[in-house]
Amino acid sequence: MHLARSICLLFSFLAVASPAQASVTAGPGAPVELRFYAAASLRDVLRELTPALERATGTTLVWNLGASSDLARQIVAAGKADLFFSADEGWMDHLAAEGLVDAASRRSPLSNRLVVIVPADSPLRLTSARDLASPAVRRLSLAHPEAVPAGKYARAWLEQSGVWSAVAKRVVPALDVRAALAAVESGAIEAGIVYRTDVVHAPRVRVALEVPEGEGPSISYALAALADRPHLERARAVVAWLCGPEAVEVFARHGFGRRESAR
Repeated sequence: MHLARSICLLFSFLAVASPAQASVTAGPGAPVELRFYAAASLRDVLRELTPALERATGTTLVWNLGASSDLARQIVAAGKADLFFSADEGWMDHLAAEGLVDAASRRSPLSNRLVVIVPADSPLRLTSARDLASPAVRRLSLAHPEAVPAGKYARAWLEQSGVWSAVAKRVVPALDVRAALAAVESGAIEAGIVYRTDVVHAPRVRVALEVPEGEGPSISYALAALADRPHLERARAVVAWLCGPEAVEVFARHGFGRRESAR
């Protein structure tokens, strides 16, 4: 996939933290520019965290947000990223196999849940995955189920529930999970499967069904600095701050669960 197909957000908050401002300090001097590739589902929370994160670590972060699968391929092809925040472990493992991950910094800080959404004014009522096979659901929006983590998680749940074969032809694959959300927001699609965190700021949809924790796949976000980059120590500081108490509180407010484990 090409870089232009990702959602690119650029933040330029150029303040540098003093030791009194944060527990992770980066020392004197001008902010260091770091390229941070992150899953689309993290867009809202990272937008909120960016000013404090940049102050605390003495960085200016250039964001590239999109499907984890696309971002991982871009990193392999171009090697320009300093940090990667994937919506699953698999794409981080892919980069690690290529020798591109700084193993010492790798963390699994966040979890999430799947939800089935419908347009806010939809009369559709769902009690289980089997209801997605009803004639009322003509189209089902998912992030691409062959590659994008949100789509892969959704397919795993549908397969486990025994309905994938019945709904596969109704699936409208989207570039990433936010595109799947947008398709349902438009009213053109009867239902979609996204992360719980995607609907926190999405008033045009409602949650019709939250996938029970015991039924859905284990969702784990992977975060790491990337190896052999010129500002590795500063990138490690970014990882440490994102796993610290100030960030954890904001992630929780946006609906993310906490995992926190080193790999």
